[in-house]
This record gives sequence, C-alpha cells and structure tokens, in this order.
Amino acid sequence: MDNTAKIKTNDSSVWPYVIVGSAIGGAVGYLFMTESGRKIRHTMTHPDELADNLDDLRTLIDRKAKIVTDQVHGFMGKAKRSIEEGQYAYREASQNYRSRVREIESKNNEITSNVHDAVDNVSRTAVTVEESVLDPICEIGALYRGIERGIRALLNKERSLREGPIPISRDRYTS
Repeated sequence: MDNTAKIKTNDSSVWPYVIVGSAIGGAVGYLFMTESGRKIRHTMTHPDELADNLDDLRTLIDRKAKIVTDQVHGFMGKAKRSIEEGQYAYREASQNYRSRVREIESKNNEITSNVHDAVDNVSRTAVTVEESVLDPICEIGALYRGIERGIRALLNKERSLREGPIPISRDRYTS
C-alpha cells in the first residue's frame, strides 16, 4: 500500500476544502434550485432589466416609507392630542380649584362679617343694658344712701356738714 495515495480524513488540511466545497455547492443549489435563485440568475443574464427592477424597488421602498411615515405622523398626532387633553384637564382642574378657593374665601368673609356683627350687637346691648338698667340702679342706690343718711342724721344727734359725714357702719343692723 502506498501512503501518498491514501487520503487522510483526520488531517486538518482537508477541512478547508470541505467547507469551501460545501459553500460552493450550497450557492449553486440556491441559484439553480430555488425561485429566488432563478430571479437572481435572470437578473445577472439580463442587466437591462436591472434598472427596471431598481425602479420597482425604489417605488416599493417609497410606498413602504410613506406607510411608515403616515403611521409615525398618526402616532405623533395622537400623542399631541393626548398632551393637549392633559393640558386642558390641568387648566380645568386648576380653574375648579381656584373657584372652590374663592367660594371658601367668600364663606370665610361672610362668617367673619357675621361674627363682627354679633360682637357689635353684643357691645351695643351691653351699652344699652348699662344705660337702661345699671345707671338707674346706681341712681336708686345713691338716692337710697342719701335718704338713709338724712334719716340717721335726723334721728341721731344733729351734726353739721362741717364736721364731715356721719360714719356708716358696714353692718346695717348694728348701728
């Protein structure tokens, strides 16, 4: 047996040929056995049709780009509308809040005014009570003391006004 005629399958120098051969076989099979491979072969053999195919490709890309652009614009329109709705809701809530604050402030001012009116009424009532009730009571008390002193002076020895007032005891019943 001749050693040179024998192919070694375990040798590492064989594998690159196997890989290259597999790639070439796969490419040839793709070009001759599939529909898309036949189209590629046809395009390579008829380069004048390549320009038409490129125009068709450009038209297809333009159509797809327009679809994507329309979808992006639609999304942006929805986003813009949602932002505007959010801003409107914020302004509306702010106006409602300010309106409620003004209502509360108005009620507070009304309550404060009522309290001030009540205090003024109590003050006027106190003055009226003082003028109507306490002043006459004080006058009656002064009249009573004057009469009492006059009676005591008359019943006791007569004292002159120069000597001063007659002492009045604190206890009415002991004098």
